[in-house]
Amino acid sequence: MLAFGNFRATRSADPAEVLVAPDVTVIDLTKVPASGLVLAEFAEVLATRWDKVGFDLPNATSTAAKAPGLDAADFDALVKGGYSLLVRGRMDKPDGKSCDPKDPMTCVDAKSLDFEFALKAGTSFDDCAPSDGAAGCTVPTGGTVQVEPTIHGDHWFFTNLTQGAEITERRAQWLADCDLDHDGKVDLAELGKVKASDVFRAPLYNLSGAALPIETAADYVEAQARTLGDFQGDGECPTRKALP
Repeated sequence: MLAFGNFRATRSADPAEVLVAPDVTVIDLTKVPASGLVLAEFAEVLATRWDKVGFDLPNATSTAAKAPGLDAADFDALVKGGYSLLVRGRMDKPDGKSCDPKDPMTCVDAKSLDFEFALKAGTSFDDCAPSDGAAGCTVPTGGTVQVEPTIHGDHWFFTNLTQGAEITERRAQWLADCDLDHDGKVDLAELGKVKASDVFRAPLYNLSGAALPIETAADYVEAQARTLGDFQGDGECPTRKALP
């Protein structure tokens, strides 16, 4: 679940001309229709290239709207907590292990792991561009265009912090190793007890370029939360700023 809003577009040729949809909506991404979820529509838009496109994944407030399919309790949790993001997941591996972060050779069986992160990691994403074209989008004469902000659900497993093309590997062992009490569950409080240097070791990991220092595994999760805003599938929005 996450909060999405403040979609905007303008043109370098005329920065005063702006398209903006300021509303914020809390969305359960597991319940978005296959056809997508329309959050804003603009009519009578100038047919040209809008080369400056951005949007926010803000910290939710009481003014946020609830998307169809979102559980009321989850909506309340985001709004009351002022969270931008609530992530829940489960990993299953028949021969899985959870290893001591300080001594990776000391392991116990861990066939499954449930994790949950609630984060105040509001971030704005700008200068969005598709993976294979010019920045922004083009409105055709007499036609329409779909603009698709995209949220990827695998950044928690990246071995780096993407700032452009996603050139990375995906590894999940770090999360299992953070289950310090071996109860099959991990949350941010437990991640905050694990030094990042103990589970994100070079050369497998390169965590340079983070907006904030990464001292614990919880910091890594927040840093990745601030990279989630993508564009038109695999495109990127490289200009990112923390929101209050």
